[in-house]
Amino acid sequence: MVKDAQANNSLAVFTANWGGAALDPLLIQDLGGDQKHWIIDPFELLDLVLMLPEIPVPDITTESGNRILTAHIDGDGFPSRAWIPGKLFSAEVILLDVLKKYLIPQTVSVIEGEISKQGLYPNLSNELESIAKKIFNLSHVELASHTFSHPFFWDNRVNIAEKAYGDSLPIPNYTVNHDREIFGSVDYINNKLAPKNKRVKVLLWSGRADPTESIVRKTEQYGLLNVNGGNTYAVNGNESMAQVYPHLLWHKNAVQVYAPVINENLYTNLWTENFSGYQRVIETFEILGFPKRLKPISIYYHMYSGVYPSSVKALHKVYDWSMNQASTPLYLSDFARRAKSLYETGLAKPLNNDADWLIVSTGIKSLRLSDAFKELSLAHSNIAGWNTGPDGRYLILTDTRSLLKFQNAVENLPYLKQVNGIVEKWQLKGNTIHFQIKSHVAMSMELENGSECRLLKSNVKLIKSLSRTGALSYTYSKPGIYIGELECKYASR
Repeated sequence: MVKDAQANNSLAVFTANWGGAALDPLLIQDLGGDQKHWIIDPFELLDLVLMLPEIPVPDITTESGNRILTAHIDGDGFPSRAWIPGKLFSAEVILLDVLKKYLIPQTVSVIEGEISKQGLYPNLSNELESIAKKIFNLSHVELASHTFSHPFFWDNRVNIAEKAYGDSLPIPNYTVNHDREIFGSVDYINNKLAPKNKRVKVLLWSGRADPTESIVRKTEQYGLLNVNGGNTYAVNGNESMAQVYPHLLWHKNAVQVYAPVINENLYTNLWTENFSGYQRVIETFEILGFPKRLKPISIYYHMYSGVYPSSVKALHKVYDWSMNQASTPLYLSDFARRAKSLYETGLAKPLNNDADWLIVSTGIKSLRLSDAFKELSLAHSNIAGWNTGPDGRYLILTDTRSLLKFQNAVENLPYLKQVNGIVEKWQLKGNTIHFQIKSHVAMSMELENGSECRLLKSNVKLIKSLSRTGALSYTYSKPGIYIGELECKYASR
């Protein structure tokens, strides 16, 4: 209830048998400086007015029980000179000081028009292409294109009053052509820069990152995943969810996957101040991870972050913090594939049991259950296990079709609590668990109630440890694919 200056009363938020409403302007407050703030809690509002039933939530923030960690770099500023002795290109600084230091999955792009002989700096092309080849040869780097000329605007239906920098980079005798931007730039990387065992997997949108459905379809027709767009931002003092974007933009015949978190430009006020400002993305990761896990940890910046010593130092802080969290590092293409499959996921209840759930998905690997659900029966559900997160249990899915059965009693069966890799197989036959894990970093796997389990065989020598609470852990010092069998008493279904 609100009251105006004339003492008139009005309902601002109310429910009815058809749902409910929250009246404008009492939803979002514009604070100026591109800051917006929810006046009321949007999550509580939706629960209140829609009265939705509890369901298992398809989730792309979490993989194998841990929060997902990704890192990707837009190619802008590759030829910029760093403000350090030696006059290195900024891309060299990123290569030497970041990519070679932090051995997690990294998705790295170039702008063809910045580094090729057909671009802005043909006299520097040999040097720049050599650096790009060194980057792409790193075993933990995934290849991406950031287009040919970096279009600032993709949707020509939108009337832009002022284009301060034109339509794209000022490449001589060139007018933006979307086929050239996508197909041409990818072919250039694959044919000129990529090692024989790698191909471009991702197209990273440039500028406003506002492609139309038909443009997005071009990437899909070329077998590419596409990412960028969305300006998710929240820091201490501006924690509102009003600037948190969805995971994707769905079209009828195409899907654009948004970057989980905005890049360093906003944290540095478009590089007009505070060149170390990107370190505040750590605040963003914390806000979007607790008390509700809304986004993965997503490191995202440009090559020109290698220009200033303070901006490089900020990157170190961000990587150090991120790699110190319990996470499952994935390539951006892994994340994008899961994000796309949100709209290819179905939930249903069996006709003969209203308490159970059936889940079908082409790519979702995680489901979130709120505390409202009863105990999950591992003996009758085909999942690998779960881990407890800030807002519920995160289930580890292994099949395209999953059955969830619930009960009142607590089972004491062994289950996978977490592993910092992709669970490619977790199959129970009798008392034996057959597993296959693909980890992009040194592997760490933990089983709950695993004191009665023993490793029958594996393709590498896993290091075992057992906690006082019965948690069984296996580790291995290198990334790779781990195949093995565990025999566990009381594990059979």
